[in-house]
Amino acid sequence: MIRGFVVSDGRKFTEEEKQMIWKKSPSHQESVEELRVADTINRNWHNGELRVINVLLEGDAGSGKTQLAKALSHDLQLPYTKITCFADMDKSDVFGSLLPVMEEAQVEDKKIIQFFENNSTTQQLLENLSSYLQLNMAGTKEYLEKLERKIKGTGKNVTYKYYPSEIVRALQEGYLLEIQEPTVIRDASVLVALNSALEIDGILNTPTGMIKRHHDAVVVITTNRNYQGNRPLNESLRDRVQHTERMNLPSKEVMVKRAFSKVGFADEVLLEMMAEIIILLDATSKANGIKGVAGMRSYFYWVNAVHQGENIFDSIYQKVIYKITTDETEIRILEKELESSQLLERIQSYLLDQKNPMNKPQAPLVSPMVDKYEEQQEGEEDLQKDTSSFDFPKEEEKIQNSDSALPQQEKGKPLEIFSEKRSKDIEIDSNKGKEHEESQTGISQQQVKQLPEILEKQEADKKKELNKEARTLMKNTIHQKEGIIIHRPPATKESMSEAESIKKEITPLVESMARKILAVLEKEESETYTQGKFYGTRFNASKVVIGDYRYFDKKNPPTENPSLAVAIRIDESGSMVRAQRMESAKKAIIALTEFCRMLNVPLMIYGDTADISKREMTSLYSYKEFDDGYEGVIGKIATMKPRQNNRDGVNLRILAEKLSKQIASTKLLINISDGQPKAMPNYSGDAARVDIQSVIREYERKDVLFLSVAIGEDKEKIAELHGRERFLDMTDLKSFPQKLVETISRFL
Repeated sequence: MIRGFVVSDGRKFTEEEKQMIWKKSPSHQESVEELRVADTINRNWHNGELRVINVLLEGDAGSGKTQLAKALSHDLQLPYTKITCFADMDKSDVFGSLLPVMEEAQVEDKKIIQFFENNSTTQQLLENLSSYLQLNMAGTKEYLEKLERKIKGTGKNVTYKYYPSEIVRALQEGYLLEIQEPTVIRDASVLVALNSALEIDGILNTPTGMIKRHHDAVVVITTNRNYQGNRPLNESLRDRVQHTERMNLPSKEVMVKRAFSKVGFADEVLLEMMAEIIILLDATSKANGIKGVAGMRSYFYWVNAVHQGENIFDSIYQKVIYKITTDETEIRILEKELESSQLLERIQSYLLDQKNPMNKPQAPLVSPMVDKYEEQQEGEEDLQKDTSSFDFPKEEEKIQNSDSALPQQEKGKPLEIFSEKRSKDIEIDSNKGKEHEESQTGISQQQVKQLPEILEKQEADKKKELNKEARTLMKNTIHQKEGIIIHRPPATKESMSEAESIKKEITPLVESMARKILAVLEKEESETYTQGKFYGTRFNASKVVIGDYRYFDKKNPPTENPSLAVAIRIDESGSMVRAQRMESAKKAIIALTEFCRMLNVPLMIYGDTADISKREMTSLYSYKEFDDGYEGVIGKIATMKPRQNNRDGVNLRILAEKLSKQIASTKLLINISDGQPKAMPNYSGDAARVDIQSVIREYERKDVLFLSVAIGEDKEKIAELHGRERFLDMTDLKSFPQKLVETISRFL
């Protein structure tokens, strides 16, 4: 049935276009989102600049995004087509390509010519060629580039034909175009190229001229939320969307109806409990930062497996859990939630009551993978039990007390001889171990004994060097005559205990965020280009005069490491004692430290105070230098405490100088403070403002980004002092750790 949402009344379609209009299957269940989007588009179809022609559907896999896009093709009666984005997409995939016209004499494989003759768009050509050549998209493009060089090498004139992209075709002909997963595209400029086309009267600048967007063209962008390899959707593109739907799992009732329609499984009670399990596993995955998702597809396949006679408790692993994750730890998390919910027990009771033939005696809920792992663990425990009696320093005593400890061939021999032999063997093995250890580490046993003294001297030398460096840096500033001392606070037993307690609390947050960011960093964008390509991500006008069609620059492969370095300055003035600001700051910095450690982001942390004594007008606390390891750092951070006054300019200058020397494309300095600068004798007001702003101006020219984080009542004055464009309000101390980590992640 076609509802009253049609926007193409009176329009004539070709036979091919009629076939492109999607037909709803009998199992299709209209959702609230579908009816809302179709109605919104229909009501505003003739509403001038307020027309709704660009729609964003954002949600998890299996939430029905593509199904909704196809359903809109039926509701609006527009031909449906799609383009699936990939990481290496470039502008030729948006605008189309100029490709050489092939002749039989120029190509060994004659089938290649058929692909050029029988495909009218770039996407069709590349997809079919990729399938035939068994290459990915990048490999197929490389093949075409080599083929073109070969043809030009024959010395004959080469003629070219324009192959429009599927995007160009859809916008030009007035189709409903689904753009799938644009967030995986590595080069953000590719989607920026679409901006003009997404306007009401959009125009695409193709290699053969300008193409105006058809009045009936509708674009539906479908994208997953926070998945591996995904990047945030370009803001300018998002701004051109007139309607957005957040696609979550449907309600339990809708899931049951869809499963019944699609699979034909009629046990409504069982369908409901299975739907509840999918909803529970999906929520558990999100809450624990597990990358996988339990969606409608998993639900359909699980229901279908049960409908075909598979065991419901076994098939949940192959159809649902292993699709979410195969990591043993994460599987245990999911199983624990299932056990707590008692949903599986309810299913088992229901099957027993129904005397269902699917019901078989069930083992406890343990996956084959986890079961194997636990067997291995038990084996290791047994081995430990078997060998626990062997304590080498007391080996002779053990042997004398137990004749069964003797190897079979040694039994019956005098114990003294065997004891002597064993002692010598142990001594030899021990010496070998020492020699091996020394050869691997380069450190002798004598040096190991001297290690504490060596480390203490190294620390003293480093502190001396840091102080010398700081005083040199303060020359020709208003702080040059002050007593500046840099301390290196050690971690104590008490501070490590406090830090470990904080770490335990923030670990789920940090690990969840780190997993998401690590996935994105695998696609880290490259900043270098290779010039003179037939296709690429950037048009190079300087190459046009050559006339060889190599007009594009192509991005080189992505870099391996995140290009970010972070420096943190924490205000340790006396006012930080209020409202547990220092406790919240420590928790946030420990969270950020763990986050940077997991992502291998260079990190430096300094605290400061002022006016401890006339000799020590400014005190700096170096908790972590860029070249320090992470061992014991959180214990050092836990020693932070409210002290005296604050002279912000000193620490900001020192951190900015060190940060500016880091090799990173983004250098971020975070200043965490609860108030304005104030120190003796006259460091406040205009004097402090001029000093701080001069530091910011000087080092922003050296590519250092400043971010001022306010955690006290003086937030408005701090914003005015540092500039509102550099200001972040975090006076909500409960959310401070999470917000700080999320803020840093945006720079990665």
